[in-house]
Amino acid sequence: MIRLARIAVLTCALAAAAPASAQFTFTQPGAQPLPVQPLQVWDNVARINLGVGFYNASWYSCYYSWTWGWTSCSSSSYTSYIPFVFGPQIDLNVGGMNNISVGFNVAIGTVSSTWWNGSQTLSHSDNVTMWEPTFDYVAKFGPSTQDTVGRFRVGGGMYIGPDSHVGGAFRIGGGASFLNTSRIGAGVDVVIEAGSFNGYWIGGLQLQVSPEFHF
Repeated sequence: MIRLARIAVLTCALAAAAPASAQFTFTQPGAQPLPVQPLQVWDNVARINLGVGFYNASWYSCYYSWTWGWTSCSSSSYTSYIPFVFGPQIDLNVGGMNNISVGFNVAIGTVSSTWWNGSQTLSHSDNVTMWEPTFDYVAKFGPSTQDTVGRFRVGGGMYIGPDSHVGGAFRIGGGASFLNTSRIGAGVDVVIEAGSFNGYWIGGLQLQVSPEFHF
């Protein structure tokens, strides 16, 4: 009877110790534990932006009559441009959340203009290709070990159009990188631009998606 009791106590002790022993890994005597592999991260990004732009420009030649209290316009013009936009861009990390972004956009689309010359309304449309080198400061939010990282950008671009007409714009926008911890990821961006081209004020919005290569 005493022997059976001892066997029962030993069996219960082994059963209680089994889960705890499963938490430990034993190596051969004198063997070194395997090193923990560090997580690979990348701070720089190269991408190809693909998207669409929405631009418009307008001007009015008007005067206000202080005597009669009304406004009269002798001429006016409205121009719209909705191009397909694509081009390369690279973000280079300069420390922490700070990055310098250099890119080049090509916009291809139709410019449609409508103007009133004081007596009749006229319209015209033409296919136009616009070249835009860009230079931005980019602040990224989130560590490099995070799979999704947001970003804010502010900078400038230069417009180069047909007949060597030029202009420039202030740029501000935001976006995000997805699959940031992988070599290949994806990004989205919204960029607002405001400036001038060939002497006319112009404003625009770019909506872009991009395959990304992290390095």
